Amino acid sequence: MGGALVTARAGRAALPGTPFTGLLAYPITPLDDDGDPDLGALGGLVDAATRAGVDGVVVLASSGDGRAFDEAERDRVVRAAREAAGAAPLHVAVSAPVTRQVVRSARAAERAGADGLLLAPFSYAPLVDAEIAALVRAVGQASALPLCFYNKPVQTGYDLTPELLVEVAATTTLRGVKDPAALPTRRGTRVEALRDALGAAGPDVDGRVSVGLSGDVPLTADAPLADAWHTGLAALAPAEYVALRRARAACDVGPTPQGAWLHDLAVALGTVRPVAGLHALATLLGVRTGPPRGPWLPVPPDGVERLREVVERRP
Repeated sequence: MGGALVTARAGRAALPGTPFTGLLAYPITPLDDDGDPDLGALGGLVDAATRAGVDGVVVLASSGDGRAFDEAERDRVVRAAREAAGAAPLHVAVSAPVTRQVVRSARAAERAGADGLLLAPFSYAPLVDAEIAALVRAVGQASALPLCFYNKPVQTGYDLTPELLVEVAATTTLRGVKDPAALPTRRGTRVEALRDALGAAGPDVDGRVSVGLSGDVPLTADAPLADAWHTGLAALAPAEYVALRRARAACDVGPTPQGAWLHDLAVALGTVRPVAGLHALATLLGVRTGPPRGPWLPVPPDGVERLREVVERRP
C-alpha cells in the first residue's frame, strides 16, 4: 500500500454546493430466483452501508446494472433504496443512449425521492463536447436535482476536458464529476488539474463542484483522497472502506490488515467480468442474489475461487 498524496482541498468534510462528497457506495441490484430485483436484499445493502458510515449511496449505475431494468423496475429500485437510506443522500444513475430516455429517468428519480443524479454519456458512437453540453443542459432543464458527470473514457470514447467541465458547471445543475483514478493513457489522477480549472473560474463555480475519483484498485492503493470516492466495492465491504478513507483523511497512510484485504479484493475483482464479479462477490459475502441479467455471463468457477480465497482472509 503506497503513501497517498492528499490534495490540499481534500481534507474538508464537504463542499457547500454539492452532495457528491465523501465515500459514495454503489450497490449491485440483487436479483431473486426469477431474475427480478430483490428489493429486500437491496435494502439490506443500502442500510448496512449507511450504518457503516458511507456518505451517500448511488443506485442503478454500472455496479447496479441500471441499463438492465425497465422504467417500472427502476422506480421500484429507487423507492426501496430511498426508504433504506433514511437520511443519507441517495443518488440515481440516469444514463441511456437517447436524451429523452435520460430526461424521463431524471424526472422519475426526482419523483421517487432522489437527492442527486449521475450521468455517463453513453452512445453508439463517441459524443463531442457540444453534444455533451446539450445533454447536461437537457437534464438540468428536466430536473432541479444536482448532477454528477461520470467520465468513462475507456467505455464511452469521450474524455471530459477541464474547459468543458468549467463551462457546464457554470451554466447547468452540474455539481460533481467522477473521474477515473487511473487510465492506461494517463499517469496519475487529474484532481489538481480539474480543481485548478474550477478555481480559475471563481468561487461561485469552484465552491459548488466536487471532484471525485473511481476505480477500486487505485483507491485502495495510493490514489489521493479527492472530494469523493465513488466505489461499488464500498457497498459490499462498507466498514473496511469507511475505515480506509478516514485513515487517508487523517494522513494515516500506513498499511492495515483491512486496507490490504480491500486492495487484494479489488485486484481479484479486476480479474473477472465487471457486474458479474460484484454479484459473485456479493454471494460469497452472504448477500442474496443471482447473477446479473444477460448479456453478462456468471463468473466461471475459477474466478469465483479467486474471489473466495480473498474473502476467506477477511480480517
